[in-house]
Amino acid sequence: MTMTTKRRFSATAETVKRDLKKVVERMGATTLRVNQDILKGAVEIIFDRGGRRYVFRCERYNTSLDNMRAAQLAITYLWRALEEYGVSSSDDEIERTFSQFFIGFEATPDDSVLLLTDSNRQWWEVLGVEQGADKQAIINAYRALAKIHHPDTGGNPDDFRRLREAYETGLEVIK
Repeated sequence: MTMTTKRRFSATAETVKRDLKKVVERMGATTLRVNQDILKGAVEIIFDRGGRRYVFRCERYNTSLDNMRAAQLAITYLWRALEEYGVSSSDDEIERTFSQFFIGFEATPDDSVLLLTDSNRQWWEVLGVEQGADKQAIINAYRALAKIHHPDTGGNPDDFRRLREAYETGLEVIK
């Protein structure tokens, strides 16, 4: 006898993906990635916009599809509230409001990326991106890491130089 889990949302995977793609495109996102843990049901929706990376996670429901729908709806409703009901009218005001509204979802680099001391690491490993990363992913990773490793914010100058070299190498490689 197979046990079925009652779904929270009735949307199909195709509908959720279509709706998610549509809203991040309207937001002006440059990348979109969805990570799913099928066994645990956890989902991460990751997108880059305006030089920043945002991560929405959900693991409240039993299925990854329900968690993906919940995260997609959260993104959609936050954006809709900003876009449709916001009182801002200029692009600058919308950007500032977006940054304030979504700041809680801005991604920070994971701890393994923060350890720049191994000089044998490849440029993509230093930046914490995939070897075939695109320009925007390289820029986003560099900006996030530079906030932490820049000497003006207490970072080590040698680590920052290695980070800068990895960034420049990554940009050269994709040209």
